[in-house]
Amino acid sequence: MEEYLQYMKTLRLQMSAKSELKQLKEDAERMMRAKGEICSQILEQQRKITSLEHDICTLSQTLELIQQEKVSLGAKIIEKSTYYAKVSEDISLKFQDQQDWVNANMIRGEAEGHELVKFETAKRGSETEGSYDTVGGISGTRIYCNLNYVVEERKDLLGKLESAKAKLSQVSKMKCAVVLENSKIGQSIEEVKNELNDFKPELRAMDDVTLEEESKALLSDKAGETEYSRSLQDQIAKLKEISHVIKCTCGKEYKTGISLST
Repeated sequence: MEEYLQYMKTLRLQMSAKSELKQLKEDAERMMRAKGEICSQILEQQRKITSLEHDICTLSQTLELIQQEKVSLGAKIIEKSTYYAKVSEDISLKFQDQQDWVNANMIRGEAEGHELVKFETAKRGSETEGSYDTVGGISGTRIYCNLNYVVEERKDLLGKLESAKAKLSQVSKMKCAVVLENSKIGQSIEEVKNELNDFKPELRAMDDVTLEEESKALLSDKAGETEYSRSLQDQIAKLKEISHVIKCTCGKEYKTGISLST
């Protein structure tokens, strides 16, 4: 009878141990499943973080290039505007000087023309007298020389006018070149804007400070998930260390434990 009671006691211990082992295995399997899900979430977060870091890096580089291009274009525009303003002012001054010179020579030419008319009239009137070297105190030779001077001055004036026209044509071409370059600059700015539009809307809406804060928050979440995964692995290791010693009626002892595959 005593042996029977001992046998029943041993049987109950074995059943209790098996029940505990079953419960431990179920708990361990649940923890393994939870671990798998958490690892999947960690990998997904890591992929998101990597993608976001790449987008942030690309966006920062693009913004830096835009700033450099903006500064460079602004300096070029200011330099060319100053140059063309100076060229235009110089041409205006030269044109005004030439116009003043033309007006002065036109007045002098008209006066000498009147003298020539007087000389011709006096010449015709004095042919019957046989002398027309001087008329009204004006030397015919001097009038002739003055006429030659007027012709040469007119030729010089025409040359200067042609030169002024050539300079004006050159300035017009330079202005066209500036307009064309400004058009190219506008196209470059539009291309940069189109590149910015390729980024995700939420990234375009963020400024540099917000992007940096978002990156720090993601890195913090990553650290927290890593810590939780480490804690979960420690708990699984502790479960593996749990074991029971069961004594059989034959006198032998058996050690039972949990075996998990990771």
